[in-house]
Amino acid sequence: MNKMKVYFKDLLMILLISTLTISLVGCKGTLKAGVIKNEEKVETQENKKNEQVEQVKEKIDSLCNQLIDADEENIHKALKDFKENTLENIEDMYFAKEDSKKFYTYPVIEDLPEDYDPRKRPWYEKAKEDEYYIDEFSNKVTGKKIIAISKAIYKDEVCIGVVGIDLIEEEKN
Repeated sequence: MNKMKVYFKDLLMILLISTLTISLVGCKGTLKAGVIKNEEKVETQENKKNEQVEQVKEKIDSLCNQLIDADEENIHKALKDFKENTLENIEDMYFAKEDSKKFYTYPVIEDLPEDYDPRKRPWYEKAKEDEYYIDEFSNKVTGKKIIAISKAIYKDEVCIGVVGIDLIEEEKN
């Protein structure tokens, strides 16, 4: 009878271990599938973001050409037209001139500090170092995820200013 108990106990242990092993293998497969699915989602999100950035890069050159010789009135008009007629997901547009602290925005921002110098901002300085400067951040007021893209504008190899676009990152599905 004692042998029978030991045999039954061993059999129960084998069944329990087998069941746990099968469960763990199933969990591992489910977990792996979840990881793969998340990796695909991240890759899809990155591709979508890259498409947005490329869209802006393609269109920003035409804006730069409009701003090269524009007077103050035409700068405002060019920024407004670009925002309203080019891409739906632009939050802000801005242009700063190299030869002054003049800063143009659309929509117009009127409450900037008097000592604000856009030429000392990273988006301005880094755009002059490379063809495009791209940064991502969350708007502290709206909570929206923003992709900031700026580009220096040159005329006869002399920088005349930097244009910037804050693009609202498309929602991720």
